[in-house]
Parts: sequence; structure tokens; C-alpha cells
Amino acid sequence: MKTKTKIFLIDTSAILSGKPLNLNNGKMMTTTAVAEELQPGGKDYQLFQLLKEKGLHIQQPTTSSLTKVENTAKKIGEHTRLSSADKQLLALALDLKEEPSTEIIILSDDYSIQNLAQTLKITYQGINQQTITKKFKWQYRCPGCKRTFNETVQICPICGTKTKTIPYQKKSIPQK
Repeated sequence: MKTKTKIFLIDTSAILSGKPLNLNNGKMMTTTAVAEELQPGGKDYQLFQLLKEKGLHIQQPTTSSLTKVENTAKKIGEHTRLSSADKQLLALALDLKEEPSTEIIILSDDYSIQNLAQTLKITYQGINQQTITKKFKWQYRCPGCKRTFNETVQICPICGTKTKTIPYQKKSIPQK
């Protein structure tokens, strides 16, 4: 049986961690949106440049995968918690996951990325901290009148108070 090629998708949090990324047994990829989050001149940018010299490939996801990520994020209430770079990274993972000869692993300490990756059945690893232990679905709750909303509501239409996101569904994730 042929072994799968590992592709590590590098999130901004993996670069900002400052930890050396020893990925000699696989390929490294990210998106332009992740690259744009790093400002030239700092040590994080230097680490990013070093990763590019070591073979970090930058690729854009397809529009169809971006749409699937956005729709899934809305279903579980993560769409306002994820940046454009986060969504692009997850979409790229979906694109690459279609190739049967690859094993995709997102490297990120971002719990919202991990939560959506869990929902999309994409493998992920933390860098500086443990990965999530529960998968969440979020909803909006008004701290004033206590009404809850499953759709995005920034200001409560009943009392005018700014809403907060709260988990309304938690499911434990078996730890590997």
C-alpha cells in the first residue's frame, strides 16, 4: 500500500508560536491571506520567509470550498469568529482533502479553526496548547432580556442590547 503524502497547512498562529516547525516528513502549504497577516520586518515575518525558503507553498482555495466553509461556519455559529485567512485555510484543506494520496493536517492553536475542522472532518494539531476537547455550536444571547438567536444578531431586536455568543451545543471529542 502506498503511503500518503502529508501536507501541513500552516495557520498564522503556528507561525506566531515561535516554535520551530519540524515538518521534514511532509509538504507545507498556506494561503495568501495567512501571508498577508504577517507584517514585514518582524521576527514572525522572518520565520515566514524561512518557511518559504524551506518549501512553504502558497495556494488559493477554490470558490466552491470557500462557500462550503462559510455555510458550515454559519450552521455552527463560527462564521463571525473566523477571519478571512482562517476560512481560506479551511477551504484549502477541503480542496486538498479531495486527493486520495494526501493526508491533510492543519497546524493551528485557533479553537474556532479546530472546531470547524472537526465538523468538516479535517485533521488538525495544536502547536503551543492542547487541541479542543469539545465541539461547539454557538448562538447569540441577549444579556438584557435573555432571548437567544440561532442566526447572527448583533443587537437584540427586543431590547436593543448588544448580544454575546454562547455555546448551546457541546459534544465531547474522543482524544487521540
